[in-house]
Amino acid sequence: MSKKDVREEQTEMDMTPMIDCVFQLIIFFFLVIDLQNQELEPVKLPVARFAVPDQPPEGQRPIVNVLQSGETIYKRKTYLEADEQDYSKLQGLLEYFAKNMTKKFDKAVGKELPDDPLLIRADKWTEMHHIAKIMETCGLTNVQIWRVELAVGEPKAGSPGAAKAAGN
Repeated sequence: MSKKDVREEQTEMDMTPMIDCVFQLIIFFFLVIDLQNQELEPVKLPVARFAVPDQPPEGQRPIVNVLQSGETIYKRKTYLEADEQDYSKLQGLLEYFAKNMTKKFDKAVGKELPDDPLLIRADKWTEMHHIAKIMETCGLTNVQIWRVELAVGEPKAGSPGAAKAAGN
């Protein structure tokens, strides 16, 4: 047996550490994906024929979900029940958002106001007064979130609204 043959027989690669790293990466990505979708509740968004595609701002944009029942949810926690008359939890949440948003000086008001948008995702069948209450709370003195966006769905391909949305 020559020295060359001996060297080839002794060369083996242990794949165990590589397999361990791959499994850890897979677990990491599953956790990150789960955390990203924590703000979104399963709601059926209304379809908009003439909506502009969503371009999230550079910073964090808070997302509030309103279910068909009127329940207001943020990150899987309910801040306003459907028929609840006490809006203090919702107001506290919106005050927290406003405090952590970037501020911009408004000459008309004479003070700094939150400049980041609040995204409201409401179910297609949610009654408007539930959404109006969130918008009304945004205007309170301690909150003053003036940029509010409403989430909408895209028309399905082949539907009459899809051609108009595409500009055809």
